[in-house]
Amino acid sequence: MEWTDTRRETVLAAIASVLLHLALILCVALALTVPAWQFPESSPDTEAPIEVTVLPVEAPKPQDPFYVATTEQNTPEAPKNAPFESDKNTRAASESAPSGTAPVPTLDGREAQNLELANRDYTKQGEAAAPRQQAAEQTAPPEPQATPAPTPAPTQLALREVPARPKTEERPKPAPTAQPKPQAASAFQPETRITKIRGSISNRGKASVDAAATPLGRYKKMVSDAIGSRWYFYVNDQIGLLNIGTVEVRFIVSSNGKVGGVKVLSNTSNESFASVSVNSIIEAEIPPIPDEVAKLLVNGRLEIDYTFTILSN
Repeated sequence: MEWTDTRRETVLAAIASVLLHLALILCVALALTVPAWQFPESSPDTEAPIEVTVLPVEAPKPQDPFYVATTEQNTPEAPKNAPFESDKNTRAASESAPSGTAPVPTLDGREAQNLELANRDYTKQGEAAAPRQQAAEQTAPPEPQATPAPTPAPTQLALREVPARPKTEERPKPAPTAQPKPQAASAFQPETRITKIRGSISNRGKASVDAAATPLGRYKKMVSDAIGSRWYFYVNDQIGLLNIGTVEVRFIVSSNGKVGGVKVLSNTSNESFASVSVNSIIEAEIPPIPDEVAKLLVNGRLEIDYTFTILSN
């Protein structure tokens, strides 16, 4: 009896196992025959589409032209989009083949920061007035160095550009100054030595650049001549105290022509040379800034870097 019951249980267990396996096989077969579209897709979280905004590209603003002391040539019309400004119009030309990318002629000369296109000798406007007695008493030149200085020879000076300062809301009250009288062309000419430069100008001719005559360029020429004539007077008077080297000075010209904010930026000479350079700026008879120029300036004032140099023989 016990054997019969055990046999029955074994048969039932075998039948149940067969039925279970048949059910599993049926489920697998059904899954393979049903179309895939009937099953829900388990896709990952959809990401937001990437948005690309195209902004209009602003055209680069043209830079203000830099002042350059041009050569003697004078053309009737100013070159179009001239990169330089001066007291007269000039056309770009070069005596040598181009060997660079700058809009200047190719020249072999001395290494310098300023741009000089020709060798010129010093020509004075006339006998410079004697220094003011009060200034001479207040500013005594420093004692010369104990070591003997090399004999200075050619002297050179140049007006250089300075970075434009941002405009401020505060504006000085306009000074009630009379309009400057038209000035005759100055006969003053500083001594210059050609600068070593590598440019892209291919038009053959006497070294020059594309420069346009502007009111600001003409006024800068007046400032340069006024300072230069005073500086050469001091240099000739105190040549024994001055060493070879370069002094760079920054100053501000107010609307009435008065100079302020004089600061020595660098000096490779001695203190006597720096003193001579500063005094020549302070005592220069600079005309008032014309209205057509003042409206182009920040606060109606002109900031200038000026370089004074004594070269060796």
